[in-house]
Amino acid sequence: FRDILPPELFDTAARQAGCQPRRQRPLIPEVVAWLMMYVGLHATSMTQGLIQAWGLVRSLCPSLSEASVSEEAFCQARGQLTLGFWRTLWNELARRYELVFGAAQRWKGKWRVLAVDGSDMDLPNAPDVVRFFGKPGAVGGNARRPQAKLIALCSVFTGFCFGFKLLTKRFTEHAAVAHLCRWLRKDDLVLMDRGFFSL
Repeated sequence: FRDILPPELFDTAARQAGCQPRRQRPLIPEVVAWLMMYVGLHATSMTQGLIQAWGLVRSLCPSLSEASVSEEAFCQARGQLTLGFWRTLWNELARRYELVFGAAQRWKGKWRVLAVDGSDMDLPNAPDVVRFFGKPGAVGGNARRPQAKLIALCSVFTGFCFGFKLLTKRFTEHAAVAHLCRWLRKDDLVLMDRGFFSL
């Protein structure tokens, strides 16, 4: 992704979203974004993920100090990045990814083959998350963790995700697919399971 997302793209996304840092600091939007990607892939705690990710990100951004960033500083810097920043970055990643790998996503050189499907996912047991998503289960919702439904539209041949929607369990997958249809275009073949038959 580093070949597709150069440093200047992060600066542009932060400027457009109005979340450029006001002072010089190590945790600029580019560094925070790479740390989030690495930490998101890490299976253990955020602290351990940050320690490993810091070493990897330093290889991308040599100007960073050797001392690892604290979890608190990382969370504060992450909180300053707006949803608009991430949307700009996501849309540009999808556009640039297709420029590089577009041919690999097509069948017989013409049809872009996509699949749409949903999956339930457990969420952190934080009060705001529980309040918004709720805990599924019997009367009163007695599950141990809040859950959401993630529906994604992905390339079958490359696995790249073009669009996704995270919903509360109160909504059906059909509502999300209606939202994801805006990513479709002429000569797309979309695979769906029989749960979507009525569409």
